[in-house]
Amino acid sequence: MIPLITASAVTVAVLWLLLSRLGQLALDTPNHRSLHEVPVPRTGGWAVIAGMAVGLIVSGLSLSLPMVVAFLALFAVSLIDDLRPLRARTRFFVQILSVLLVLYALAPEVLHWVIWIPLLVGGVWVINLYNFMDGMDGFAGSMTAIGFGSLGIICAFQGAHALAGVCFLVAACSAVFLYYNWPQARIFLGDAGSTVIGLAVFTVSVAGWQQGVFHWVIPLIIFCPFWLDATATLLLRVARGERWWEAHRQHFYQRTALKFNVKTSLFIELGVMLSTSLVAVLLVVSGVV
Repeated sequence: MIPLITASAVTVAVLWLLLSRLGQLALDTPNHRSLHEVPVPRTGGWAVIAGMAVGLIVSGLSLSLPMVVAFLALFAVSLIDDLRPLRARTRFFVQILSVLLVLYALAPEVLHWVIWIPLLVGGVWVINLYNFMDGMDGFAGSMTAIGFGSLGIICAFQGAHALAGVCFLVAACSAVFLYYNWPQARIFLGDAGSTVIGLAVFTVSVAGWQQGVFHWVIPLIIFCPFWLDATATLLLRVARGERWWEAHRQHFYQRTALKFNVKTSLFIELGVMLSTSLVAVLLVVSGVV
């Protein structure tokens, strides 16, 4: 509990600092594609990552150098992008590097080289889809808290206590952030938060599967509300010949928010998130998967 309490306290402290002293830093100014109406700082991810980092240090969990470099590199380039937009190729290069370092750190002798290519593509996609889906108050924070909380329960049930601790750590910091990100949000995750959390989703998913803690389909079920919406929307935009890499408001959650309102869309998504997570937990507990 000490790492969880410490991580939560650090997240609260950094969020307070960002909102009270650095509230004008890295503002997300609304445009015709936005769902918010006033400028909001996109620095919340800095607090979440700070809380997670301190929590891991306090826990005494040993992380390999490639793993640490992977997350630090992605956080650094994404933080810079929050302050001053970088070229897409620069961000893409660091994303590829980070995923490769994670795969190298997760026992390369176990992960056969044949599956490295699909895992590399999947890792980069998870990083970007988390960034794509971070476009509505409370959405990414809810998915992170519920998703990692569910994975933590599964890992604990399977006896993988170290991995469970990491999952609960991410969930706790995200829940603290969610308090400030709930509609109407006072702060956003930003690229630094969304991309690093995306990498964390990929890392925990591969680690749990590689260690035999859960079947690879379990994370897919839990995070289905994110990857299914993002993937389907991307494929539709490509099929229509649209500039798929540009920002838009065609995701299901965006269309729902525009049709009703942000809170209604969020509650619909929360229902889906809780349902898919419950299904995943029950599949593991019952021994089906």
